[in-house]
Amino acid sequence: MDERLLRQAQAGDPEAFEALMGGLEALVWRVCWHYTGSREDASDCGQETMIRIWRGLPSFRFDCAFESWVYRVAANCCMDFLRQRKKESGVSSLEPLREQGFDPPDPSPGVEAQVLRQDAHARLRGAIADLPEEQRDALVLTQLEGKSYADAAILLQVNEGTVKSRVNRARSRLRELLAGDRELSPDSPVQKEERRGKP
Repeated sequence: MDERLLRQAQAGDPEAFEALMGGLEALVWRVCWHYTGSREDASDCGQETMIRIWRGLPSFRFDCAFESWVYRVAANCCMDFLRQRKKESGVSSLEPLREQGFDPPDPSPGVEAQVLRQDAHARLRGAIADLPEEQRDALVLTQLEGKSYADAAILLQVNEGTVKSRVNRARSRLRELLAGDRELSPDSPVQKEERRGKP
């Protein structure tokens, strides 16, 4: 991170902000996609995240890595979005956001297979959203973002062992939440696709 650019952006320089965020836009996009599962929703959340970062820059106190702060803003923005969507749709925690589809890698599945796959992804994302924040962040960073435990530890400002522990607890909790859901077993195509984390 260029501290000079950051301080210029904090002072309200939009060009400095654009330069500062140029290298972090991909991170924001990936975080938003992993949380929402929809290109349209990820785009909306990404734009809202950038607005929140711009407005919140003056409050950044250099007490953590800037990338960690950006990640936290993006994750919080997505969680606010998911909570609002759930509230508006009135769905239960394990059946959220049916309209959040995922395009299967097979370009020619039948309509029924495609709907089932999209529904399975929605259930998985709903379960991930229901995890405690610290477990969810560790899981998203390591299993969906593909970051190493060491890199995730830096972003989350904890030690590597803590990240591993949180991921293990998150996996255990997901097994409980999704017990009996054959499509979402660890070896299912849906779970494998999620772990690859490809939009």
